[in-house]
Amino acid sequence: MKPKLITKWGVVVDLTLTVIFFAWMTTVLKKHVPWGGEASETAVLVGALLCSACLSGVLWMALNLFRVTLADQMLPKDASDKQGR
Repeated sequence: MKPKLITKWGVVVDLTLTVIFFAWMTTVLKKHVPWGGEASETAVLVGALLCSACLSGVLWMALNLFRVTLADQMLPKDASDKQGR
């Protein structure tokens, strides 16, 4: 029987990192939203939030893919897997 590739602890860690990244990217991207001179602060914040959401989604997927790949690589392989069968 194989161990689980996704654990509750891994999901919590990934979610925590993603939320921190989302908040940090929102503050960074507020300075780079092109609506700065002609729009209100709310429009700038909405633009930064939307872009940060996309980037955070990519981070979430990358963290999950990395965790699953790492867990799979760490599983012990039997002799038939080493011979390519």
